[in-house]
Amino acid sequence: MTKLVVAALLLIIFFFRFAGSAAAADKLVFDSTNHYLGACQLTNTSEWELPQALAVTTFEVWYNWEAGETDLPVTVYYNGEEFAKFVATRASCDPYQKKWCNADFAINKSFPAGKYSTKISNSRQCLKPGGTGAIRLYEAESLLPPPVATPPAIPAAVTPPPVVKETTAAPVCPCNNTIALTAVASSLLSASLVFVLLKIIKH
Repeated sequence: MTKLVVAALLLIIFFFRFAGSAAAADKLVFDSTNHYLGACQLTNTSEWELPQALAVTTFEVWYNWEAGETDLPVTVYYNGEEFAKFVATRASCDPYQKKWCNADFAINKSFPAGKYSTKISNSRQCLKPGGTGAIRLYEAESLLPPPVATPPAIPAAVTPPPVVKETTAAPVCPCNNTIALTAVASSLLSASLVFVLLKIIKH
């Protein structure tokens, strides 16, 4: 018998720890009253607008519950048309004002950007003075780490092609050959003249 009691207690503790972990995985992404925490007036309607689409996991109404009341029927309208209809259940409460508690519903629905309104049967929803009824929307918080931004690739340094200087070869002057031939010809001519003169002198 003692073992059964211990097992039951462990099961209850596990359940509450698991439920707490599941709730912690959701993050608040929209509050129609901009996180208002002051005194509430009462209403049964709420009007609000989403600037961007949201993948909503939990839909929440801040509501003043009657004794023994545990369920709250809610109808949501999108751009004037019925968008969702469900029954929210009593959840966490104000630690000092026990009648003020959340009405939660796991809606798991995509909410496109646009104008919304809600309707409940009793005028006991928290109304921010000068504002609208309190509605909070939650999204599942990703367990994956945020993506790491990849730095832009740095282009490799471009090495300019080597500059090839065009060189013009100096012309080969045939001057030396010409001078040599001229000298030889002059020598031969001089020798011929000397030979002729010597013959004339002998005669």
